[in-house]
Amino acid sequence: MTKIIYDINPELKIFYIIIEGKKTGFYLSNRLAKTFYNYLRVGVLVDFEIAPKRKKIHRIKYYQVAHFNRVISLKPHIVHYDLNKLRKDMQAVLKKHKYYLFIDFEMTMPGYSPGGFTPEIIQVGYVVSKSLGSVIEQDGYYVLPSAQTNLSKRTKRFLQLDELKFYEDGKHYELFYADLKRVIDKFHPKLVVWGKNDISALNDSYRLHDKEALTEDMDFIDLLKLHKDYYNLRDDLGLFKAFKTYYDVEEHQAHDAKDDAIVTKYVFDAFMSYMK
Repeated sequence: MTKIIYDINPELKIFYIIIEGKKTGFYLSNRLAKTFYNYLRVGVLVDFEIAPKRKKIHRIKYYQVAHFNRVISLKPHIVHYDLNKLRKDMQAVLKKHKYYLFIDFEMTMPGYSPGGFTPEIIQVGYVVSKSLGSVIEQDGYYVLPSAQTNLSKRTKRFLQLDELKFYEDGKHYELFYADLKRVIDKFHPKLVVWGKNDISALNDSYRLHDKEALTEDMDFIDLLKLHKDYYNLRDDLGLFKAFKTYYDVEEHQAHDAKDDAIVTKYVFDAFMSYMK
């Protein structure tokens, strides 16, 4: 639906348009209001889709905005938001990088008693590839936490860890750090993760192990966020749900960092193909 805003209610985050001579109201979810409401005022052109449900506010039912396609001020002419342009820009950004590093971490989890806690990386999985190309190299291994850290029962249960095997096979953080530095120096890749947790865990690891940061947040692509922006998803999408949607294959999630890194590459490839 493409219409000019006739009136607004700033208190209720509702805007009104005229449909068949009748003033009709549309409300925004908190998520949409946070992003778009400051652009909405009388005379602004909005192109949007309507959600199936309606909401009663002060005894009046309003339609819910599912997502916006465009938000444009007409006087002066300013394009505040254009979903099609956003999608094209997204595709252009993703295509310009020569190498990608798909990386995933499993982290320690707090025990069941309350208290301060910082997750530590205890498993890494990664895949290096060219854009939509074959895998150049891949690896996955356990990473030993700092000496003062004990694996909680919750961590071992969730990751199905054999503690003895973990400590026998695990590599010291310094070896992981050197491995990551080697990959970055050799390929200068764009790092691809699914969600912000992996970025936060890596940043924390530099501090916990007193190492100079090898990465900045701008070096990463959050593939989950791209999916939410591209498809206008209201809620987070699980990595394996995305994989099943693209490939129509049920993949069992074993909470293994290497498996997750490989699946992230598959989802990335499918996403790129879909955008074409």
